[in-house]
Amino acid sequence: MRITRLIRSGALLTVTAAVGFSISAGTANAVPPTSWDATGTVADVVGAHAWGTITPGPAAGTYVVHASIKDTKADSHGARVNLRAACEGDCVSVFSVSASGVDTTKSDDFTLKGPVTVQECLTEAGVDHICGEPYTITP
Repeated sequence: MRITRLIRSGALLTVTAAVGFSISAGTANAVPPTSWDATGTVADVVGAHAWGTITPGPAAGTYVVHASIKDTKADSHGARVNLRAACEGDCVSVFSVSASGVDTTKSDDFTLKGPVTVQECLTEAGVDHICGEPYTITP
């Protein structure tokens, strides 16, 4: 199984493997977005708060996901939300949004092939340090 990872922190985007489908900013859909929040789920970790919306995407089996992450604790760790989605073939793509510094919030939009899971993580030197379990979000 291939794993593709994209990390966005502000304007920096690091690609460590080729992506089998495109990422684009979501467009308005006729279906209103469904809110999701990792608080109180298996994805939850202390020091990070991840939330957003999910809407059916432009193509069958795709979703437009808005993901926000907030670093909620004054410590040496940053916060990250990881989104996992299917990609072409037998692989999983991982997309991330990171924030570092207490009360710092970052957001981004992704068009992903479903199902989609989210998980909160604390980071150390830019690498996942402690993470919750993946939690499936659906519209």
